[in-house]
Amino acid sequence: MIKSLASVKNFNEALYLANYDFDIIDIKNIDDGALGYAGNKEIERIANTFNDKSLSVTAGNDSHPNRDIIHERAEFLNSLQIGYIKIGIFDMGHLEMHSIFLQNISRLDIKTVGVLFADNNLSKQDIKKACELNYDGLMIDTVDKSNGSTLDVLDNDLIYYFVSECHMSNKFCGLSGSIKYQDIENVMSFKSDFIGFRGALCSPQTRDDIKSKQCQNILNIIKDINQKMHQEAV
Repeated sequence: MIKSLASVKNFNEALYLANYDFDIIDIKNIDDGALGYAGNKEIERIANTFNDKSLSVTAGNDSHPNRDIIHERAEFLNSLQIGYIKIGIFDMGHLEMHSIFLQNISRLDIKTVGVLFADNNLSKQDIKKACELNYDGLMIDTVDKSNGSTLDVLDNDLIYYFVSECHMSNKFCGLSGSIKYQDIENVMSFKSDFIGFRGALCSPQTRDDIKSKQCQNILNIIKDINQKMHQEAV
């Protein structure tokens, strides 16, 4: 069963999406780079209101996570019982800093997700190195939405490799990065554990305005394809 992740920027959007059956509600500041941090106040309000939902939070756009501010955010999110913290792997030259960070927060219950970027010259070697880190899971996103989607930037072979390496490394994995409604059947064929959406939830003109029809259409097609995949498997 491939899960769905929907990104929200604030409490009002979280309240709106609570009416839909997305598996994970992802909280991020969509106006601050790829993984903008939404702020303690907004995150706490969402966490306290939707404690029955699976929540994830993007930790910020730092070049590496071994900084006091990211440690503090991880502790704070863990105290709120947030399910996942998403950490950007922006620079493969800082992998040692990721290792130190992950060791330092290993006592926390929150699951860690390392985020690779399709439009950052992602290679099989990068994926293999990322899989050697102690992240609970990895995902692929895009930094610059004008560069196209993950499916536009990466060839199929590299995406299959990513999913395979993650699963062989006992990590869950996700695909996101300007995934459009018409891409969903294709992206589900890679059999990642979840697919992330933001722009596809919104009106075609902007990523700021979540629309009911788009949300329901996405959930419907994911449900249909999951059922089809299950029937084919048995």
